[in-house]
Amino acid sequence: MDGVALIAIGLVCLAAAWACWTGRWRGWSRIAVMPQMPITMLPGVGACLLLCGIGTLAGPPLQGVGIGLGIAAAVAGAVLALWGPSWWGPRWFRERDTTYDLSVPLNAAVAASVRTDPGPAASAAIARARMAEREPEARWRAHLVSAEHGRPSAMQREGIVRGHLLLYPDALVFAADVREDRMRGRPVVKVIPAADILAVRRAPAGAQADGSKAGSDLPSRVMPRLRVETSEGPVVFETASAGRRVRELESRYTREPVV
Repeated sequence: MDGVALIAIGLVCLAAAWACWTGRWRGWSRIAVMPQMPITMLPGVGACLLLCGIGTLAGPPLQGVGIGLGIAAAVAGAVLALWGPSWWGPRWFRERDTTYDLSVPLNAAVAASVRTDPGPAASAAIARARMAEREPEARWRAHLVSAEHGRPSAMQREGIVRGHLLLYPDALVFAADVREDRMRGRPVVKVIPAADILAVRRAPAGAQADGSKAGSDLPSRVMPRLRVETSEGPVVFETASAGRRVRELESRYTREPVV
């Protein structure tokens, strides 16, 4: 790579590091796995490329000096990145909120990979326990549509709890999947007694229990939903093949014709 290219890339790295240092871009500071990289390693690499490029253009004997200083800058940046001293960085960075931010996708992915399975406290295990350890007659992939349970991390969708519908003769049961249990730190189980089910309807994508539509993510815009009318109020689920699922639920739990 010639000197001009090294200088250009080095200047780009330094410009990005300057934006990070001055706080013009702060989103990076919320990423737990790289809290200081943009203000340690990035400027070190930028200075290294810049000095190496200048040395290359200057030629011997300045070339060796430039390369040597560049390597020293890169090593210094790497040392600061690995050391992570509390005194390093601009004031806004040192005084930032260091709470582990699960709204950042990378943070949430790391948390999901290190959290253990909940075991007996899993939603599926609790659902079986509530149904006297009986196995369901059918098990469908479906997501509970409800704002009640929040969105604890970027691994979740807004207003959605991923999981399964478990079909018993006397109840329709929802249990969150293991990934949801890991991130939420608690089970999400909903048991709808068969006697409480009044009707089952197909609902459009994005439909909520109150009749409104919400959800800006792609699945909420395209995935069909079904609405279970109960004596306690409607419950909405998102599932593939919603029309067929509605007919199956209607035949199991109600005698009202599906419109």
